[in-house]
Amino acid sequence: MYKASYKFTVINKLRWSIIILGLILFLGHTATAQQYNVAGTATAMSSPGCYMLTTTTGQSGAVWNIYTINLTQPFDITLSLNFGNRGGHYGSTDCGADGMSFVLQPLNSGVFGPGGGVGFQGIANSLGVVMDTYVENTTDPPYQHISMNKNGDPSHNVYSPAGVCPPTGTLVTTNPNEIVPYCNAIGWPCTPTGTYSCITDGLPHLFRFTWTPTVSGVGTANAYFGTATTLPTTPTLTYTGNIVANIFSGNPNVYWGVSGSTGGCWNNQSVCITTVANYVADTVACYGQPVLFFDNSLSGLPITSYLWDFADGTTSPLQNPTHTFTSPGLYLVSLHITNSGGFSSTMVHTVLIHPKPTVTVNDTTICKGDFATLNANGATSYFWSNGLMGSSINVSPQTTTTYIVTGQNEYYCTNKDTAIVSIYPSPVITTDHDSIVICLGDTATVTASGGSTYYWKPIGSIVNPLKVSPPFSTDYTVIGTSNLHGCHDSANVAVIISPDPQVAFLFDSNYKCEPMVVNFTNQTDPANATMLWNFGDGSSSTNQNPTHTYAAGTFTVTITATSPQGCKSISTNNNLINVYPQPHGDFSWNPPIGTLSDPIIQFTDKTVPVGSYTYAWDFGDGSTSGFIQNPSHLYTNVAFYNVMMVVTSDYGCLDTVRHSIQIVNDSLTFPNVITPNGDGINDKLVIKGLDGGAYPNSKMVIFNRWGKIVYESNNYQNDFDGNGLAAGVYYYIFTAKGVLREIKHQSSLEILR
Repeated sequence: MYKASYKFTVINKLRWSIIILGLILFLGHTATAQQYNVAGTATAMSSPGCYMLTTTTGQSGAVWNIYTINLTQPFDITLSLNFGNRGGHYGSTDCGADGMSFVLQPLNSGVFGPGGGVGFQGIANSLGVVMDTYVENTTDPPYQHISMNKNGDPSHNVYSPAGVCPPTGTLVTTNPNEIVPYCNAIGWPCTPTGTYSCITDGLPHLFRFTWTPTVSGVGTANAYFGTATTLPTTPTLTYTGNIVANIFSGNPNVYWGVSGSTGGCWNNQSVCITTVANYVADTVACYGQPVLFFDNSLSGLPITSYLWDFADGTTSPLQNPTHTFTSPGLYLVSLHITNSGGFSSTMVHTVLIHPKPTVTVNDTTICKGDFATLNANGATSYFWSNGLMGSSINVSPQTTTTYIVTGQNEYYCTNKDTAIVSIYPSPVITTDHDSIVICLGDTATVTASGGSTYYWKPIGSIVNPLKVSPPFSTDYTVIGTSNLHGCHDSANVAVIISPDPQVAFLFDSNYKCEPMVVNFTNQTDPANATMLWNFGDGSSSTNQNPTHTYAAGTFTVTITATSPQGCKSISTNNNLINVYPQPHGDFSWNPPIGTLSDPIIQFTDKTVPVGSYTYAWDFGDGSTSGFIQNPSHLYTNVAFYNVMMVVTSDYGCLDTVRHSIQIVNDSLTFPNVITPNGDGINDKLVIKGLDGGAYPNSKMVIFNRWGKIVYESNNYQNDFDGNGLAAGVYYYIFTAKGVLREIKHQSSLEILR
C-alpha cells in the first residue's frame, strides 16, 4: 500500500523508495519508562507506559520491549492504541494516515521502518498485525482495515469491485506476505455512499495479541481489536502455523513492539502498554540457592492477582517471590497476571540453574613437624580456610587440624569439603641428666628414654646408655624414634670438662662514652668455673658473662675463677676501663602528622647538654642528611617512617635517637558495588584510604531506596557487608574529619548477591 506516498512530490517518492529498498533505521537513545526502547520519531509521553509514535507527515516511529520473548512458550499482551482524530475520510488537514502495527522481530530494540510503511516496512523476518487507516489506491480496501503480514510488507493487494463496500466479489490476496487478509470485522462498517465509521476518532482502542504454541512448533496467533473498554470474545484475526520456522528462520527469541508511520497525511498516533506480564530474575544461578523474581509487569488497571509457575511443580501467588530450585537445569518460569478489569497476560522466561561442583579432598595423618599434601578435586578453582588457593596445598599443623576447601566451578557455583590432618603421637625423649661435669680424662655415662631406637650426635652412635670421655666440653643430642609411625623427638645433654682454671676474658672496649656498657665474655678454662667479677667501681658479679654499666672515669677490673674441684685463679687488670662523658640526643618535628597535601616535616634538635656536636640524619625513606642541626624533609609516600638522628661529641661520644613519623593520605576512594557472597572478594564496603589514619573521625549512614536508614556507624571501620539486606541499590552518606580537612561524600551502593 505504501501509505500516502502519492501525496508527495516525485522527489519524495524517490526518497521513500530508496528507504524502502535499503534502510532500517536504528535509534540512539532509550525510553525512560522501565524496559522499553523508543526508535525513530517515537517519544515517551507523560503517562507511564505511553508513547507517541507520530505527530506530523513523513514520520515513522516504534516502541520495543528491550527483552526478547521465547516463542516456544505462550504469551498474552494487551495494549491501548490511539490512531488520532480526523474530521472526515477525505479532504481533512489531518487526513488520518497511515496506521499502526503490532510487530514481532528478531533484530534489536532500535529498528523502525520508513514513513508510509505502517512503521515496520523493510524489517525482514518479521510478523506484524497491520491496522491500516488510509486508503492508498484502488487495490487497497476502501475502508480502514486490519491484516496479518510478514517480512515487513504492509501492502494489501486484493480484488474489490469499485463502488461496492463491503466487497461482494471474491476476496483474492495477491500479496504472498499477507498471511491473513484484511477483514471488516473490527468495528469499521462502511456504506456504498462513502460514509465510514473510523477508528481515527481520537479514542483509545484495546488491542490484544496471544500466542499459543504446541510441542511440534505449530501454534496459533490471535489478534483481538475492540473499543476503549472491551475486547471481542472471538479473535479478530487468527493465524495457525509454525512462525518460528516459517517467519523467523528458526530463531524463537524475538522482540515485540508497536510501530506507526505517516506519509503525506498524518495523525497523532500513540500506544499505551496496558496489560503486559514481565519480570526480572537472576537468570543464572546455582541450585540450592534462592533466586529473586521481581515483577516488572505493566497494567493500566491495578493488578489483582499474580501466579508464578516455576516449572518444577511449585507455584507462588506473591508479586516478588523468592524460589530455590533443588536441581540444576533450564526452567521455563511463567508469570500470569490479572488486573481489575479482568484482563490477563502471561510471560515466560528461561531461568538457567547451574550445578554445584562435587568437591572432594583427602584426609591424612602425619608426624608432628612433617608436611601433608591435600589434593582437592571436582571444581575449577579452590579456596582454603587457611588462606591458600589451588587444588593442591602442603600443610604442617602442630596439632590435628580440619581444613575447609571451597571449590568453584565455571559457573561460579561453590561447594565445600573438609580434610582432617591428624597428628600421630610423637615420643617424648628425655635424658637422665641435662649436663654432667667431669674432669679431663674421666668418663661420663648418659642415658636416653622414651623411644624405641636412638641416635647420638655428633658421634653417630646408636648405643644407649652412652659412655663418653671427650677431650673438651661437648654437647650431645639424642634423636629417639617410635617404631610404630617413625615419629621422632630429641633431647640434649652437655658433658663439661673442668680443668684447672685458666682465667681469660674478652670485653667490648676500654675507651667508651658514658654510660659505657661493657660486655665481659668469660673465656676461662674450664667454662663451668665459678666466677667473681670486681668491676673497680665498688660493684661485682658472679655471672659467667656479665654486663656492667660504667659512669665516667678510669677503673681496674679483678676476676676470680673457681673450678668445681675448688681450683681458683685471680686476674687483676689495672686501669682497664676508661669512660668519656656522653651527650643525650633528642629532637621534635612539626607538623606532628604529615599528609600528602602538606608533606614537609621540620625537625628541631633538642640534644642536652647544649654544646658543639656533629649530626647525621636518616629520614627513614632512604634519604639522609649530614651536619645540619635542624633539617626539613619532604616525604612523597604514605607510611610510617623511622627517623634517626645521630649526635656526636668532640670525644667521639654519640647518641642515637629514633622517632616514628607518620605520613597519611588524605584522599579516599569510594566504591558503589559490593558482592557479599562469602568468596572473600568485594564482600564489604571498603573505602580505600580510610585506614591510612588521615580521617580518625568518620560517620557512615546507608539508606534504602525509600530513604530509610538501614545502617549507621559513628566510627566506620570498612565493615559493612550488607548483612540482612536484599540485593538492590542503596544510597550512603559518608562524613569524616581529617587531619587537615573535613569531607562529605554521597553515593549510590548496589548490593549484588
